Formats: sequence, structure tokens, C-alpha cells
Amino acid sequence: MSAQAMTTVTAMVGDTITLKCEANSNNQITLVSWRMKLSDAGIEQLISLSPASNTITNKEVPGYKDRINITKDFSLIISNVGIQDEKIFSCFTLVDSDIDEIPVSLKVYKIPSIPEILEPVAFLEEGNLQQVGVCVVNNSYPVANITWQYNFQNLDAKNPAVKIKRNTVRNGKGYYNTRSSLKYMSKKGEGEVSFTCTATYFEDQNSIASKTSSPLTVFVHYKTSKVLLLVTPAQDVEEGTNVTLTCMGDGYPPPDKFIFMKNGEEKEVNTKEYELINVSQEDTGEYSCTQQDNPDIKDAVNITVYYLTLTMNPDEDVTKMVGENITVECIAESSGTVNVTLMKRDTNCTNPFVMESLQYTHSGTYTCSAKIKEVKGMKREETVNVRVEGKPRINKLTKKVVNNAKVISCVVEGFPQPLVQWSVNGTAPREEPVKDKKSQWNHRITVKPSENITVTCTAINSFGEDQDTVNLTAMRFKEPEDETLEQDPSDPNNKNDNSKGSGDQAKVIVGVIVGLLIAAVIAGVAYWLYKKKSPTSKTKTNERGTADEIKKINKGDNNHTTAGSSAV
Repeated sequence: MSAQAMTTVTAMVGDTITLKCEANSNNQITLVSWRMKLSDAGIEQLISLSPASNTITNKEVPGYKDRINITKDFSLIISNVGIQDEKIFSCFTLVDSDIDEIPVSLKVYKIPSIPEILEPVAFLEEGNLQQVGVCVVNNSYPVANITWQYNFQNLDAKNPAVKIKRNTVRNGKGYYNTRSSLKYMSKKGEGEVSFTCTATYFEDQNSIASKTSSPLTVFVHYKTSKVLLLVTPAQDVEEGTNVTLTCMGDGYPPPDKFIFMKNGEEKEVNTKEYELINVSQEDTGEYSCTQQDNPDIKDAVNITVYYLTLTMNPDEDVTKMVGENITVECIAESSGTVNVTLMKRDTNCTNPFVMESLQYTHSGTYTCSAKIKEVKGMKREETVNVRVEGKPRINKLTKKVVNNAKVISCVVEGFPQPLVQWSVNGTAPREEPVKDKKSQWNHRITVKPSENITVTCTAINSFGEDQDTVNLTAMRFKEPEDETLEQDPSDPNNKNDNSKGSGDQAKVIVGVIVGLLIAAVIAGVAYWLYKKKSPTSKTKTNERGTADEIKKINKGDNNHTTAGSSAV
């Protein structure tokens, strides 16, 4: 008799399994018999096959009678496998007088139920070793292994804050029911934690699988060790603001009842918030809050209520006459550090701003602004309008040549706005649109005089009038050298050729000087001959204007220039 090496076959409960008989079919087999090894080391025959007659003999062993069969290749088929089938089955073959044994070990597995956490704890208290729950895994074969997870991370059973106890029993079907209890000591600050348990089991000899329970969420309760008092919107506030004080503790569940105090005096508040409505100076002070069941734990803040008033002197719009005096002043009162500015438009003024001998340029809106350093956005603003009135004054009467014409500008000031009247040798010309600039009005006319003329600008309002004149020579005459007019850049007759080099420019300058000298000599001779031959030359000079008359006009122009005008 000889025996081959044992092979192992795995099966899940309920499967149909085939056990191979690895016999040497080259020899003539006269009998095949499948037997199973009993627990008492005995052997019991199950079924046999005679190949020659193809006769199957079933011994009708209890538990196997209707679940086994043998095939033509001598394999043993077992249906509806159970854990009772976890044995060694042997195939015996008879060849002549030799018997050969082929053993096969059958391993049976049962997938357990999904782990479930029973007897869950309602909450955990800081520092106490408490049972979290019991993880139950039923109907496993062989025994399933249970592990615990904290926030989905495996717990170390050797940790002093962790205690795990396991108990396994076999139920009526022979499967294993396992219970694993977990005790855990929580710490402050853990808050909301999650526990799960996992069952690890065999699916076959070389394959391991696992199932995990639904998470158990638990809150860790711990006492308050400190409180925090928050102020909204800020500790430094403006009068009239609504202020909310909120007291919070670091315990769990968060405490919701506190005692509020102001300067040591308890306030009737039993919630976590204390509201101050429309605060005033009287609300300035130290505020504190404590937990009702632990008055030694508290927090305090200082609240400062700031006020700011701003007035102006004068405190209403004012009208003054030219030459009078006035002082504009910003007056601020505050409980904090205040910054005061006085401005006219975009210009900073000193505070107080003293204006002596008022001019029209002093007219305008004066704005006072005050800000407190301690409170962001806290500011006040006041304005006053200063109006300066008086008779008109002509500041400037100017003339210039523009595009072969003469433009006369009369710049006047005064309030109410003066009415401007023009006179050209007694006639009223058409005026161009008026330009307004900082309490001054610029009036313009354009003329092309064919003879010497006098232009008069008159400004009139309810307080009086002002007048100025300017003399103009005819367009056909060249102005005396001391009367050279400003040339407008847009005049096409005013050209300057810079395209040539510096050498050409020097030559041109020399040529011009020489030409002027020659022209002067010729003009002198011609004039002398003309005077000698013409008896009416004296009267004709009145039409063109004699040199003495021109000088006289120039003299008159110079007088007007002193009053703010110039001659063309």
C-alpha cells in the first residue's frame, strides 16, 4: 500500500465541491473507493466504484447519503457543503493486489454577518474610561477577528486609554458569534468623534476579506476652562451705536448661560449675549462675563464710547464787502484724539483762517472736517459759504494780433456779476462768449481797424462801475517797435523755418541787417524829398498818424497798462 501527498481544497458553506482522485489511470484499476477520516482516527467508507462493471455502491452514511456521488474519472462530488464536511477524504484505488491512497483535505468557510455596534454610549465625558459600545459579528466560520477604529484609524489595544474585551461562542448551527466591547478615555477638545469596528475573515485558504460597521458618532463632553468676551462691532465705538457683547466658553456642550457685569455691578442677563442699545458716554466702562456655575472663570473688556461735535464760526452763510475782514474757524470737541482740517475746494487753509481786506477770490465754500483716531470712520463735516460783494474792477485789458485781426480781452471781477459794455469809437461791437474763471469773467471782442481807434471796456453792477480804454492803430500800419504785438502761434503769417542749418541762419541774419540799413537810408532820402516838395504833407499825416501822435498814444497806453491794460 502506498500513499500520495495530501492536497487541500476550500469551499464556502452551501457550495458543491469536486474532490479529484489523482490515480494512475495507465494501470488497470479494478476498484475505486472514497472514504473519510473520522474524529476518533477511524475511517469510514462512503462510496465505491467498480470500473469493469460500472457499479456504484453508496454506503448511505448518515449526512452523506443524498449529497455524494462518484464520477467516471473517480472524482467525489459533495453538494451543499457544510462545516461538518471539514475533514480529510481519501481516494483508494485497487490495481491487482496493490492499493494506492490519495488524501484530500477539505476546508470550509462561512462569511459572517455585517458587524454592528450595539449598546452605544450617549456621550463621553473627558477623563473617564467609558464603554463606547459592543461590536457583534455573527455566523462566521472560522472565528472572525474584530478590530476597532477611532475616526477611521485603528485603535491600539495597548494604549492605556483603550480597553478591548472579546467573547466568542458557537451557535446552534456550529458557527461562531463574536462580541467585542470597547472602552475609551476621551480627552478635552476632541469634540465630535467617530467609532467603527471591522470584522476580518477568510474567504478561502489564501484570501482574507473584511466588513466594517456603520460609524457611531459620539460627542465628548468637557468642562469649560476659560471664557471669551467678544464685542461687536468694536470696543471703541461712536455714540448712538448698538453694541453686542457675546460670552463664549471652551467647554462642550458650549455653555449658554452667563453672568454679565459692568464695573463690578451684575446685570440682569441669563443668556450668552448682552446688548447695549444707542450707547452714550455713560456706557463707557469695564464689562466682564463669567459662567454661572463657575464664577472664577471670567473675561473682561473695556468699552469706550466716543463723542465728536463740530461747529463753524461763522455758523451760517455770510456776505461781506470787498476790503472787509473775516475769520473762518473750525471748532471741534471730542473725547478722543481729533484731527481737524479746513479746506476751500482742494486747498488746505489754516485753522482759524484769517482773511483781511477781502478780495473776490476769497468767495467760495469753506469745509470743516473732523475725524477721531480711535474710531474708524467716525467723522463730522460742516460747510459755510462766504460771498464777497463790491463794485466791479477791471483786472486786465489786453490786446493781441490773431489771424490778421486784433483781439481785445477785458477781465473783470465783482459781485453781483458785472454787466460789461464795449465801445469802439462810440459804437457797440459784437462780443464773443464769456469765460468764467474763479470769480472773474473774461470778455472778448475781435476787430480789424482800418484807422486808429479807441476801445473802451465798462463793467457795471449795483455797487458801481469801472472803465478802462486801449488805443489801437490801423491794421495797415506796422506797429512801432515798442508797440510790437504778441503773435498768435496759429497765425499762418507768423512762420519760422528751421529746416536749414545754423550756417544758413547766420547768413540770413547778416543779410537782413544789411538790407535794413540800406532801406533806412533810402527811406530817409525819400522822406526828405517828399517833405520838400509836398505843401500838404502836414495834413496828410493826420490820416496815417504822425510819430508824435503815435508816441502820444503809446503814452496813453502806458497809463492804461498801469491800471491793468496794454496797447496793441
